[in-house]
Amino acid sequence: MLKLIACLSLAALPFGACSSQDTEKTPEAPPAKLRVLMLDGQNNHDWRKTTVATKATLEACGRFTVDVATSPAGRDAQEEWADWNPEFAKYDVVFSNYNDGGQCLWSEKTKQDLVDYVSGGGGLVIVHAANNSSGDWLEYNKMIAVGGWGGRTPQHGSHLRRVDGKWTTDPAPTEVSGSHGRQLEFVVESAGVPHPILEGVPDRWMHSTDELYDSLRGPCENVTVLASAYAPRSKRHEPVIMTIAYGEGRVFHTPLGHVGSDVPVHCVGFQTIVARGTEWAATGAVTLPVPKGFPSEDKISVIPPAKVVWKAE
Repeated sequence: MLKLIACLSLAALPFGACSSQDTEKTPEAPPAKLRVLMLDGQNNHDWRKTTVATKATLEACGRFTVDVATSPAGRDAQEEWADWNPEFAKYDVVFSNYNDGGQCLWSEKTKQDLVDYVSGGGGLVIVHAANNSSGDWLEYNKMIAVGGWGGRTPQHGSHLRRVDGKWTTDPAPTEVSGSHGRQLEFVVESAGVPHPILEGVPDRWMHSTDELYDSLRGPCENVTVLASAYAPRSKRHEPVIMTIAYGEGRVFHTPLGHVGSDVPVHCVGFQTIVARGTEWAATGAVTLPVPKGFPSEDKISVIPPAKVVWKAE
């Protein structure tokens, strides 16, 4: 009799309804992939190789789709430059692997489009020599906070200095505006500022052989240094991971990532901060975990993007 009552009760449920015993939670759908526009076409480094490597990192982590906008090749292609106008607004974040050497060749419209995009809430990522670019463009210098070379002088702004564990500015009127020593391995050290990009990342980790930029200079406006490294050449800690607020937009800036070999861009630490920094610039949050094989304080970890496992330990 009890069995019959149970069956009748179940049969009385409305069509398509389930008993509480049969109800299961529907798995959450993965977040939609973020759209990245990568800029290249000029650089004093091997921009083709850098684009391949960083694009592979962003795609391998599963969070992004990446399109590439390659600029005209030469300084004399005036008509081509006038027509080069990437559609920044179609993307969640713009990733710059572009360095014009200091003199911006973009049309006024293209420059204004990037200003409007970032100040209006868009994301921008600056990696390595992209901070050498456009020294003659004030708003770009504001977006990146500090840059190197590219015709920059003390009139372009200050250095960032770590004094008693705190970051401040130093006009340094007689010093250089961009330098680096020989390539070397070095420890990246957290500045102790809570931030989604570095959540779960060790406070100190060994980066593989790379150029360590020093004496970068710029407006230093609305910049937060998240991590630094001690540079033997300048005998100071130099910023290597930064975020900048520009209007309503977010900028992620790392001077790391020289490509003379594949080693720096295949450092798991570098891949982690680039992917997480790009996600943060696009959304203001980070969902990507710290992948397996992250380097320790005394040991590098070099793994090609396709083999990095983006799951927490």
